[in-house]
Amino acid sequence: MARKRAFDEAAVLRAARDVFWVRGYEATSLGLLQEAMGLSRSSLYETFGGKRALFARVLEGYLVEVINPRLAPLERQGSGFASLVMYFEEFGQFLRSAPAGVAGRGCLLLNTATDLAVLDDDARAVVEKYRRRVTAVFLAVLTQAVRDGELTAGAEIRRADLLTAQVIGLFLTSRLNLPAAAALADAVAAEIRTWTPRIAS
Repeated sequence: MARKRAFDEAAVLRAARDVFWVRGYEATSLGLLQEAMGLSRSSLYETFGGKRALFARVLEGYLVEVINPRLAPLERQGSGFASLVMYFEEFGQFLRSAPAGVAGRGCLLLNTATDLAVLDDDARAVVEKYRRRVTAVFLAVLTQAVRDGELTAGAEIRRADLLTAQVIGLFLTSRLNLPAAAALADAVAAEIRTWTPRIAS
């Protein structure tokens, strides 16, 4: 009979996630992970298979617990122009109101992009899949706005790419200067409003 684990796997994965999120993959040692997770090295390897395999599990959990809720309002059927403006307004509010230790961590997936030189193709694919997903979400919302008569057709793809670049820039800026990142999020929301006269101020 298999021995029951004496720890909460979801909780220790979140603990590992926070270490990776703050320090990055390369700068996170097994010792730091053991300390944060409260596991011995043997337990860590037995359960997760080592640092790289653990990181893969952390990225999976990050998508489910952090990314999915963040994108959910935009991915709802029929989400249109107002939801797009609200996304960036709420982004700015988060950057102003969340503790600096949280808001200033950026995005774990985008942070991972800076470690791609030392990570493998699987990690690269996860980050690129996230970038494409964000672009697709923006494109779907912009397309819905055209259907709703709030935008003129023809610029949806360019604008989706532009907004994706803005999101990446916001997360990177948040790691350097939170007030500047919050102001930039507000500026993006204000710029989006100029795309159509039909969105209320």
